[in-house]
Amino acid sequence: MRTCCVIRRITPTERVAGLLLATLLCCVQALYADTHARKQRGLLWEISKPGTLPGYLFGTMHSEDPAVLRLDGAVQRVLDDASRVVLEVQIDRDAMIYTSTAMLMTDGRLLSTILDGDLFSQAAAAMQTRGIPELVMERMKPWAVAITLAMPPAVTGEVLDLKLYQFAMENDKPVYGLETIREQLDVFEGLPLNDQVALLKDAVEQFTEIDDLHAELLAAYLSRDLATLEALNEVSMQTGDQRLARDFQQRLIFDRNRRMAERMQEHLQAGGAFIAVGALHLPGEQGLLELLEQRGYSVRVVY
Repeated sequence: MRTCCVIRRITPTERVAGLLLATLLCCVQALYADTHARKQRGLLWEISKPGTLPGYLFGTMHSEDPAVLRLDGAVQRVLDDASRVVLEVQIDRDAMIYTSTAMLMTDGRLLSTILDGDLFSQAAAAMQTRGIPELVMERMKPWAVAITLAMPPAVTGEVLDLKLYQFAMENDKPVYGLETIREQLDVFEGLPLNDQVALLKDAVEQFTEIDDLHAELLAAYLSRDLATLEALNEVSMQTGDQRLARDFQQRLIFDRNRRMAERMQEHLQAGGAFIAVGALHLPGEQGLLELLEQRGYSVRVVY
């Protein structure tokens, strides 16, 4: 499993017996296929209900690529007119301090005493390419090393999520978070130590392929192709510990989707909200677009 992305494949349709039932099922499938297909392309979605101003859901990518940072005119217009900006989490100083602290072991343990010698050496060599010396890695938790290796090396640190936060602050727009940074990191903190080590091992084994995977993800994102993002993530799950991959997917994607869909309600009811979350949270049977439709919202692609 590559730790940068985890999303499950759509469940195959069960076989049915009898011509009448088969005919009925085909009709239902056709309706579902049309509904699902229209959610497979687009990054900016209008979310509306009668009686309230529409809100907008925007899929982001945690990237500093200039093509990602350059917002399309339609996205920029919605952002300009937004009454509030809602991100996955507040990207403020407190969040950054908490993150940097949570990544470290503060109980005196060293990573070299947790990993076997070969794995530690391989991880240290890979972390050097991310600008993190072995001395620092020694104090990092296994999950923190795994996540670091699963991301492209940072150059400027000016990722899209941060750009949206800065725009809101500079334009006096209220900024909200759908989750706390503690809730986000609990996805990793809650993993048993042996699972954290397995996650790190997978990241090391797949490290040479990370750049190619991110290039494919970037191309799909810039094409606004949610279906391909889903497919790439499914492929990324086919290596490593499958039990861990499914459990991690549940915690990282599905559980958080339900929580974020619930917490979006107050912002959508207020009207005019610009809500930005990772694009991988949008598609699929348990994705945010589907969950919002289940709550009675109409979803319409804008861009």
